[in-house]
Amino acid sequence: MNREFNKEEQTENRPNEKYPYSVAVCFRGAGKPYSFGTYHTDLQKDDWVVVETAQGDEMGQIVAEPLNIEKYGLPMPTKPIMRKATQRDHEDYQENLEEEKAAFRICCDEITELKLDMHLLSAQFTLSHDKILFVYIAEQRVDFRELLKRLGTALRCRIELRQIGERDKAKMVGGIGMCGMECCCTRFKNHFDVISINMAKNQLLALNIDKLSGMCGKLKCCLKYEDNDYKQLTEGLPKMGSQVEYDGEIYRITNMNVMSEEAKLENHQTAIFITLDDLRNKAIPRKGAVMKKRDPSSDKPAHKTVIHANRPAEEPKKEDRILQAPGSEAEVRAFGRKENGSSSHGRNNANHNRDNNRNAHANRGNANGRRSNAETKKPVQESKNVTVRTFGHKKKDSGETK
Repeated sequence: MNREFNKEEQTENRPNEKYPYSVAVCFRGAGKPYSFGTYHTDLQKDDWVVVETAQGDEMGQIVAEPLNIEKYGLPMPTKPIMRKATQRDHEDYQENLEEEKAAFRICCDEITELKLDMHLLSAQFTLSHDKILFVYIAEQRVDFRELLKRLGTALRCRIELRQIGERDKAKMVGGIGMCGMECCCTRFKNHFDVISINMAKNQLLALNIDKLSGMCGKLKCCLKYEDNDYKQLTEGLPKMGSQVEYDGEIYRITNMNVMSEEAKLENHQTAIFITLDDLRNKAIPRKGAVMKKRDPSSDKPAHKTVIHANRPAEEPKKEDRILQAPGSEAEVRAFGRKENGSSSHGRNNANHNRDNNRNAHANRGNANGRRSNAETKKPVQESKNVTVRTFGHKKKDSGETK
């Protein structure tokens, strides 16, 4: 049976109180929902409620339906939902939004006047307007005692200044990561994990700090997501760049691909690709071993033999057809209508046709030669009267009358 809100439940906050239902409430500027206890089931998603927090009374929005704590085995909330938000609560909420902008400008002016090395990020009033929280970022500790005095005189309420780090700033401001999606800290992360450069080494990533860093300037949170999987897959393997003995030869590990389970071993003469299981079981680490040196007498670079030991043997290819040009004894096939007769008779006809073609070609060449000789023997008629044109004047040959 649903119970109505009453004044006693709004003000009463008994320690270790057990609530039958848990409700997820999200506040302005925070992507993480918080759980609050209630006795009522008439609360629905997207309802605005007033809750009790460590900062004071706050108004938030319900993001999920109430859940039975005993049925789902949820942890017991420590703070209750005081009431549903009334019209007066919504009006106070909108007034606080306007006054927060004014308080933010006042604080920025005071910081500039006092020349403090701090960057103000936000200002937020509680619902009852008896406390304001200023969030700032600074590289070092800031002495803001004089700033507190001036803000208390101007705002007439309790003042709290909270310093946060670069990661908290990125979570508060938000943005788009290199993957094209919203930052993980803004979207779903509730706390920040410890990220080290060893996680990038375990995943065989290039140690480029610019690509491994997020918007906050720190190492990306996503480096931790697959770190445990890579540790299990690379367990028992030699380190990258170490020397191992494989099939009686000394090699250096130049590449490892955990996803394809392949490793590349290389020396001056051979480059061999093997599976990670072979590298783990058959390869013997040889610390300080010396590989065979390249022959100094040869100026040309040594040609390496590439061996894929982890791939199945290729199937023998079909014999390619060998095309040969027809020789003197080769059979000449004519494309066209078939002629009856034996093969020898066809061969004789082909030879006869070839001879006829040669004779015809020779006769055609002789005719062309005779024609060219006749053209060269024709007398050239010399023209005595030749007009030579120049720019501006016309001059004639000496044969003309002047």
